[in-house]
Amino acid sequence: MDIFLEAFNMNLPQSIDQFGELYSSYFQLLYNYAVTITNDPMESEDIVGEVFLKLYEERENISIKTSLKSYLFKSTYNECINTLKHRKVHEKYEDYLNHLEWLNREETSYPLSSLIDTEITETLQKAIEKLPQQCRTIFILSRNEHLTHSEIARELGVSINTVHMQIRRALEKLRIELKDFLSFLLFYF
Repeated sequence: MDIFLEAFNMNLPQSIDQFGELYSSYFQLLYNYAVTITNDPMESEDIVGEVFLKLYEERENISIKTSLKSYLFKSTYNECINTLKHRKVHEKYEDYLNHLEWLNREETSYPLSSLIDTEITETLQKAIEKLPQQCRTIFILSRNEHLTHSEIARELGVSINTVHMQIRRALEKLRIELKDFLSFLLFYF
């Protein structure tokens, strides 16, 4: 473990092997911590993966002033809080979609509801088309084709972690792309 502290405190680039060792050393601890915050094992796995991915991608620019362990726990905590915030927005959006579904089941026709539903579909489709190719493909296989992350990984010949990260990135980009639209809808309904 000392080799990690030395390397990170000196901002030296890490080899994949060293990073894999670091991941193996801390994953379970950080995962358990994330589960206590999110109460969601799958989401917690994604969170810890995201923490390590960011750490690896930014390893040359990070200066750790505390211990590596403290840094990893704080990063995990911050990622959990961000995830919980996004979860609230997602829940509101799902409530709205459920409301639309309920309106569509009603015998009475609501022209405004139909117009908004069409607008949502078109806006979402345009936002999905703006995603990078691999990100878009993985997102569509997950959401439209209802494939599991393992099935997507096998079909595309990528790791499950890549699938997790690409779906996470797709959702983040869609959230940003649709934020004004979603704000209007949440306000309207």
